[in-house]
Amino acid sequence: MARYQVTLTVRPPTWIERLWYWSLDIPAPRACSAPLRSEPWIRLLPQSWTRLHKRYANRHGFYWMPCLLCSRPYGGHQHAGSIPDPEYGPGSGRSVGICPHCTRHGHHVPIDYDDLLNH
Repeated sequence: MARYQVTLTVRPPTWIERLWYWSLDIPAPRACSAPLRSEPWIRLLPQSWTRLHKRYANRHGFYWMPCLLCSRPYGGHQHAGSIPDPEYGPGSGRSVGICPHCTRHGHHVPIDYDDLLNH
C-alpha cells in the first residue's frame, strides 16, 4: 500500500485577506494557506470583471465554474462562502463553495466546527 505525506503551512490572514472577508461580511478564518502573490489583490476586483477573473483562474490553475445557487461564473481564487453539500446534506461535514455574490447576500452557511470534528 502506498503511503503519502502532505504538509500544509498555515499562517494568520494578512490585512488584505481580512479586507476580502470584511467585504463579504463574513469573519476571517484564524489561519490561511500561503496564496499566490497576486491572489489577495485580484479577489478585491469587482466580480463583474469576468474576463479578467477567468483569465487569472485559467493562468494559475484555479477552477472556473458556475455558482450552484445563482449560476454566475466564478473562479477558485474568488471562493468565498459555502453551503452544505447538496448530495450529503447538513451534518455530513462536507460543504460546497459558492460565489462572492451569494456570500455577500447571506446565502452561505457558517462552518460548524463541531460537525467537522465528528466526521
